[in-house]
Amino acid sequence: MKSLPWEDIRLLVLDVDGVLTDGGLWVAADGSVTKRFFVRDGSGIVRLQRIGVPVCWLTGRSDPAVEARARELGVTRLIAGSHDKADALQSLSLSLGVSLDAIAYVGDDLLDLPAIRLAGLTIAPCDAEERVRSEVDWVSELAGGQGVVRWVCDQLIAVNKEKTL
Repeated sequence: MKSLPWEDIRLLVLDVDGVLTDGGLWVAADGSVTKRFFVRDGSGIVRLQRIGVPVCWLTGRSDPAVEARARELGVTRLIAGSHDKADALQSLSLSLGVSLDAIAYVGDDLLDLPAIRLAGLTIAPCDAEERVRSEVDWVSELAGGQGVVRWVCDQLIAVNKEKTL
């Protein structure tokens, strides 16, 4: 595993299902989907963006619940329906002018592995797929949808505050 270069991170990229949520879906008879997001994760995202570290959500699914939550938190970079997360991460890196080494990525499942292999700092929730946990820099003690994102945001906020002292 690499050392954790928190101070070098300029962009946080998050998977949604299994990271910002517990990975479960509630599907109604009409086919609509409802998801549960952890409020403290959202608070961390808002605080991180306020100090100038952008946040992007990169998800394999497209659904209105994710779009609504992203809007509510001021996440303007939402890449939904992406099944090639490595390509999406490279495009994001180029469009924002942020090197891949300066990107922190939080993912939990096999679809995340190509992006995990590119990002400079990688984190997984403790309930992530085993192969993902074996390839990331850090496995959180927290599960998806239970504070892993807040923990990552708090680490980045602390490092950025130290830089301004």
